[in-house]
Amino acid sequence: MVPEQALETVGQARNAELAVRIANKARAALAHERTALAALAAADAGASHRDIGAKMGISHVAVGALIAKARALVPLVEGRAGRSPLHVAMRYAAGEIDRATIVEALATWPYVPAGALTDGLPDDGAALTVPGAFDEVHDALVHGYIDEDVYDAILRRRAQQQ
Repeated sequence: MVPEQALETVGQARNAELAVRIANKARAALAHERTALAALAAADAGASHRDIGAKMGISHVAVGALIAKARALVPLVEGRAGRSPLHVAMRYAAGEIDRATIVEALATWPYVPAGALTDGLPDDGAALTVPGAFDEVHDALVHGYIDEDVYDAILRRRAQQQ
């Protein structure tokens, strides 16, 4: 094997490792969200924080924090593949939904205007991502939850709708 081929193999191996790490990060975030929602459901059903904590192996104080996180989650969007565009992308990265589903979901998402929360901020809030805005799709690309091919497919599909 020549050095160029060996370096190509190194690059491919590194890309494969990064893909696994990104998928695992998405799976872990989604699993944590589901655990928080399960703790919230148990609390809403009348279970004490101490009982929930005993079942989970965490303190009752940690249960309170977990439940607070669950209450802060954006509600599921009716008929959508996730809570937000970034949530949909995480589900894709975790292998829960396929390419066609993410492209359709994010091409037809009811996005909020990006300027809605940043108008009037210094330098127009250039570093802020507005929840529910198309910026979340770009963030998904930056985080590696989607690749450029999926991003371009979403853009093409959105252009067809207009």
